[in-house]
Amino acid sequence: MVGEDIIGFFEAIGPLGLMVAFSLISFLDGFAVPTLPEAWLLLIALTDAGVPKPIWGISLVLVGATSAVAAQIMLYFVVKKVGLPKRLTNIMQKYTKILIVSNERLMIVNWLAPVIPFTGAFIAVCGWNPKKAFMLSWIGGVIKISILVSIAMLFPLFFNAETVADASIVLIIVVLIVSVLISYIRHKRIEKRLQEPQQSVEMK
Repeated sequence: MVGEDIIGFFEAIGPLGLMVAFSLISFLDGFAVPTLPEAWLLLIALTDAGVPKPIWGISLVLVGATSAVAAQIMLYFVVKKVGLPKRLTNIMQKYTKILIVSNERLMIVNWLAPVIPFTGAFIAVCGWNPKKAFMLSWIGGVIKISILVSIAMLFPLFFNAETVADASIVLIIVVLIVSVLISYIRHKRIEKRLQEPQQSVEMK
């Protein structure tokens, strides 16, 4: 697993290494690499970093959201510079039009209910306002990561150490399963949209 390898490489450095690892995990997730950042975020948030928990939590939120958006921005400029095949561009544009939200606001929704991968590419292809799209994406990232960090931070306040350890494992497993299911459903939807034009041509 990519995320596990990254954590294993940096964790020896301590809290700073975990922060760097989460930054890299979030950055790769911005490129749609399956790193499962939510599960690793919970694990890292529960770590005793030797600093006040609010500072540790806020740092994770800012680093996670900023790293993910940085990857989106990089992909946006690559697509703008290199371009994509016309057929793929048309499919991406049609795909966003069938969604409930099909403009820059989709960037917030995509954090809470992922429906598009390669976010930066979609921003470039759909002709959305990049500044507005990336700002909304960053806000969406801050909201989602803040919720997850808050859950992790509140556990020790209401439960004893043993319960926190057990509940944390269960929560991480649940988040991991949900992340995998969402990723699977998302890729199946995209695969279906990719096959539709080919089926239409065969029928003709």
